[in-house]
Amino acid sequence: MDIRAQRVCIWGGPISLLMAVAGLYVAGFLPPPSPAASAEQIAAIYREHSLAIRVGGILFMASAAPFFMFIAVLSAQMKRIEGDRPTFTYLQLAAGATSLAPIIVAPLAWCAAAFRPEHSPDTLQALNDLGFLTMVMTTPAAMAQVFAVGMVVLSDKSARPVFPRWVAPASFVSVIALLSGMSCVLARTGPFAWDGKVASGLENLGFVPWTVFMVVVLLRAIKRQAAEGYGTVQAPCAGENVRSPRG
Repeated sequence: MDIRAQRVCIWGGPISLLMAVAGLYVAGFLPPPSPAASAEQIAAIYREHSLAIRVGGILFMASAAPFFMFIAVLSAQMKRIEGDRPTFTYLQLAAGATSLAPIIVAPLAWCAAAFRPEHSPDTLQALNDLGFLTMVMTTPAAMAQVFAVGMVVLSDKSARPVFPRWVAPASFVSVIALLSGMSCVLARTGPFAWDGKVASGLENLGFVPWTVFMVVVLLRAIKRQAAEGYGTVQAPCAGENVRSPRG
């Protein structure tokens, strides 16, 4: 049952990404409003597209749910490496769950602005800023999650590691890319703005491909776990062989 559950839950990762992109598209936030836009320009967007922004916000927020399934499978496979000392497994589990908080808070700010678009332009602009700064800037938890994966791969000294060795350096590169998101508070225009190539582009380039290649890596790990099935260990008293799961 565990193998079957993992095979189902692993698809939560790509489903979550697709839902998030669909939510941004429905809301009209692909590309997002410029952080350099005036309060009147931002207010016009929320007043003209109030319903679309609320519907897109719902879809974007809902994308957090399937990602929990992805985190669970990743934790299960990491536990195979660490066994009864699952330090990095717990770090990944806690950080991964925490990293979803911005996915809930950001659309909440957009929906609050779109729910009462008759508010003053300054209020709508402030809520819009809160939403996009939250979405792009708050990456430390995701960084800790990806870092934990890299560290657990380095700790796997077995002849046939659960994850390929290259997952470690790839994860550390992703951590550096995610760090770029925090620069979005430094500028309203250019590459460091929340719609810029560094703050947003590099951040997405770090996390989205990481999620995709981890899905592939996890599918292979699950397949091998299923093929290995149960190993044979010696019973402590009777001297009989019993079946025991690996990892």
